[in-house]
Amino acid sequence: MGRPDGTLEIPFIKGHMGGNTIALLPGEDLPEEGLLETVLLALRDTCLGCHEAGLVYPSPLPGRLRLRIVGRSSRRFITACGGMTQVLGAAIGCGMLAEVMGFGPCGSARLVLETEAGSVPLTVSVSGASVRTETDMTPFLEEVQRSGIERIVLEGTRAVRAGKFLVVCADDLLDRFGAGEVAGLAPRVRSTLTEIQSQFLARYPQASLDFAVYDLRPERPGNLGRLVFPHWLPEGHVEPACGTGTVAVCAVLAFLGKLPGSHGGGGLEARFESGGGPDLGGPDLTTAIMEFSAGEIESIRFSHSFVELTSRGRVMLSLKDRSPE
Repeated sequence: MGRPDGTLEIPFIKGHMGGNTIALLPGEDLPEEGLLETVLLALRDTCLGCHEAGLVYPSPLPGRLRLRIVGRSSRRFITACGGMTQVLGAAIGCGMLAEVMGFGPCGSARLVLETEAGSVPLTVSVSGASVRTETDMTPFLEEVQRSGIERIVLEGTRAVRAGKFLVVCADDLLDRFGAGEVAGLAPRVRSTLTEIQSQFLARYPQASLDFAVYDLRPERPGNLGRLVFPHWLPEGHVEPACGTGTVAVCAVLAFLGKLPGSHGGGGLEARFESGGGPDLGGPDLTTAIMEFSAGEIESIRFSHSFVELTSRGRVMLSLKDRSPE
């Protein structure tokens, strides 16, 4: 809601998925003119301090919500954000979305999110005080597959381009750094990763600030590997968990023939250690549920083990501050 002095007062819900911080904002309460700059202002550390924002709109169709997503580091609208869907599911499950924004489902629900990547089915299951959200990420997987997956070498390091994503196996850094340095993203490891990403962005103008580092050395039995997402190290943007990044890693593992049981048809449930902090792995689990056809992933859904809503309220935005950080 706008004020005569040009100040906006916008309802918000803030939460995170394993440390990937998300702001949910009612899209219809924001002015269309200068929309991107207004949302980026809300994402600043001096305001809501989040990695991404989900602009939520009611849909004229039953069982649907419209979404637009903004990435803070990329400073643009992005097609998908798995963490945002998980936080949205938590807000639906506990009833906070309907309370704060005045629309949307409440409690256990099956719905479809209308996004720039396509229609994304979302299943919210409530059991007591627990909410579990399963996001169908197949539209993003198809975007990656259309853009192509290829092996590349950057800064002398093997890597894989998965659509707009840069994916690096941590094992390919062990010839220069100790295992503890790599897992902890020590300063000199960060410096190398920054150079690798710089070369990637220079070589692929269509690429985005999406970066996944993984290995297949889980610390707990039964898990497939560990993940971390140093999307934009020059500004310290490291996401401990990332839904789109998990999908990109799964696509790469299938491409490299490293997903168990993926050579024919059937399904696979793969658990990755992530979350908690800017390190490889973590205390949480990101679970990817995949179906295969002819050795390729045909569909993929995911859920994260720790999703938390941290605050709700109204954020005051002065439109005169809508300038680059």
